[in-house]
Amino acid sequence: DLIICVGSRFDDRITGQMGAYIPEAKKAAEEYRGGVIHVDIRLSQKASQVEPTFFVHSTGMKFFETINAEIRSQRAKDPFQAGLNTGAWLQRKRELQAEFPVKVPFFPTETVTPDGSDGSNLAFTRTRMSAQSVVSEMDRQILAAGKMDDCVFSTGVGIHQMVTAQLITWTQPKQMVSSGSLGTMGVALGFVIGCKLANGKKMCIAVDGDGSFNMTFTELKTVAEQNIPVKILILDNESQMMVEYWQRLFHDERYLAVTNTVNPNYGKLAESFGIKNLYADSQEDLPEVMRQFLFEDPDKPVIMHARIERTPCLPLVAPGAPLQDMILEDLETDYGFDPSAAPS
Repeated sequence: DLIICVGSRFDDRITGQMGAYIPEAKKAAEEYRGGVIHVDIRLSQKASQVEPTFFVHSTGMKFFETINAEIRSQRAKDPFQAGLNTGAWLQRKRELQAEFPVKVPFFPTETVTPDGSDGSNLAFTRTRMSAQSVVSEMDRQILAAGKMDDCVFSTGVGIHQMVTAQLITWTQPKQMVSSGSLGTMGVALGFVIGCKLANGKKMCIAVDGDGSFNMTFTELKTVAEQNIPVKILILDNESQMMVEYWQRLFHDERYLAVTNTVNPNYGKLAESFGIKNLYADSQEDLPEVMRQFLFEDPDKPVIMHARIERTPCLPLVAPGAPLQDMILEDLETDYGFDPSAAPS
């Protein structure tokens, strides 16, 4: 019914197909019970993409300070009535979260039979990992230890960035430091160094993908030289998976510059700088390796290399499609992709 947009431009990443954007808010505006409030310090943004019901020429800080003061005033006058304003929506939100949970891809357990050095067969079982399963395990262990309030996360750009935003249980403001839609690959390592220097008592974790990490891993020299005790989680699927999935769905599998088949050996890379490193490539090993990564050696830098499978991050909205037409399943893999969801 009501959209409050603060400092944003209503670009196509927000709106999807413009003609189908926020129909309920438009209806509410016509009925004088809602609509669009656009807050921006730039007068040039007024009605540049979406005609607002009200345009507020202000900084975001001043707007929120004023709104919060009014909310506090209303609660002081009638605490019971003020509390009724959000209860129904919060219940609806919980229902939607239960109906459309963020899905974590899991793989079937397989038997691996390598040959031993003496020619014997050494069979063992292994369950491959996804970016989602690794981040979920990290989130689980941090919450179980009661440490989430004391964590700060940085990311690069890609599937790992989206999965981190989805699956970490955020408990504090400014807990995720990321370039957002600016798409600056490679920033996770520099960001986490800055986070640790500014928040010395907090656990600072860089969640990065192999594509992003490859761009700036030379900063490991700074980490080692200054003994900056950051934690670096590399989710390695040998791919720019976010771009690869886009090319798979919308560009007839014409893949270009999306594979990283000649990645460095991240363990040896870490060793060359004298940095402790850990490795996991199966769900069976993940809990113990993650425990060591998070809770051992708090005063030293640690790298964890997680070898994962290529899984997309969903939901996804095709370019030019309305927001309500989200791709909720990996359609090409599970059901056969519907070409009508692709842009024309």
